[in-house]
Amino acid sequence: MIRALSLRLGASVLSILLVLIASFALLRMAPGGPFDQERSAPPEVLERLEARYGLDQPWPTQLIRYLGGVLRGDLGPSYQYPDYSVSELISAALPLTLGLGGTALLLAIALAIGLTVLGSHARWRLPVQGLAAVLLTLPKFVLAPLLILLFAVDLQWLPAGGWGSDPRQWVLPVLTLLGPQLGVLLGALLQGMDQAMAGDSVAAARTRGLSETRIRWRHALPLALPLAAACLPAVAIALLTGSAIVEQVFGLPGIGRLLVQAAINRDYTLVLGCVLTVALIVALINLASEAIQRWVDPRIN
Repeated sequence: MIRALSLRLGASVLSILLVLIASFALLRMAPGGPFDQERSAPPEVLERLEARYGLDQPWPTQLIRYLGGVLRGDLGPSYQYPDYSVSELISAALPLTLGLGGTALLLAIALAIGLTVLGSHARWRLPVQGLAAVLLTLPKFVLAPLLILLFAVDLQWLPAGGWGSDPRQWVLPVLTLLGPQLGVLLGALLQGMDQAMAGDSVAAARTRGLSETRIRWRHALPLALPLAAACLPAVAIALLTGSAIVEQVFGLPGIGRLLVQAAINRDYTLVLGCVLTVALIVALINLASEAIQRWVDPRIN
């Protein structure tokens, strides 16, 4: 297992490096630059700004210098926020994104388990399946405005956006994030539950006279969970990457919104820092998932 995880770790490091190089190249090929808003400034001022940040050097030199800084833990200065380093901006934004994503993931797991057990009853089967299908086909950029219209505009129960001390400001962003991923987990759990309910262990439990409620919770559900657990890495990654839309819609100062604003402003170092942070988290999620799966089932090659 250690050898397999070491190989996966090496592959992850190589993937992160390739992602950084590709992002660097795409940023440089995109039209515009970080100081376009300074067009009214004299040319010599723009030249000094570019020289200050090393933008007057050839691309390979800039890339090598940037990668060297990354290895030292220095993500460089922000072009649009000169009073802050990229590390400081990301450190301030990341907890919010992880908090929203973690809350949405826990709620999605809890709701998926409860709805799956409910859907194992014949009369609730179609409603639960229908809910899973709707959630799977409803993207976040559609779900967010619908939730705002219903709960913030019509009912006026919740704020439409912003961030502060009011815990109600968490509700709509979390619901938007967990919606599609709840559909993924629910679909996987329903499939696993069907297989478990038709299995020999459930049949044996029935012959012992156990109640249907106990059979579903104590015998069938544990057999259905591994199928859903295999989806958890993809669900966690989707929650992380989907935060950009949610944070932009609700005006949340998370890393997703920070990445979008940095891309609009051509803040090269901030974009690369956000991309690197997301890539590292994705790699850690995949490594942790593989380690857990190999620990649970040593037969995995």
